[in-house]
Amino acid sequence: MDETISSRRPFEQFVLLAVAELTIEGETPVQSHVVTETIKDQLDTVARDPFGGIERQAVVSALGSLAADDLLSTERTTSATGKGRPAYDAEVGVKTIVETLLDDDTVGPYAERLQTTV
Repeated sequence: MDETISSRRPFEQFVLLAVAELTIEGETPVQSHVVTETIKDQLDTVARDPFGGIERQAVVSALGSLAADDLLSTERTTSATGKGRPAYDAEVGVKTIVETLLDDDTVGPYAERLQTTV
């Protein structure tokens, strides 16, 4: 699983770390708009240009890709308006995600910050 995590594109790793952070905070399963807001709040922890901005559709795409590779699980939740929406949870342990990405040049600083809470 470590190789699957480390071989992801930096943006997908960033999204995975955001889900890990929300898991630590007990906020999962989490919908894409919450992941998007968490990412926007953490842009300053990434050691690169902020991915050209954060669009929710890019987050949705990354979440889908991570779920397809069994790094995230997906379930349907109901919004306040009654619409079914996918929600995501880490399929692998938060500790595994964080430790795998600690030495990454791009997202490593974010992983280091999360390491203190795992």
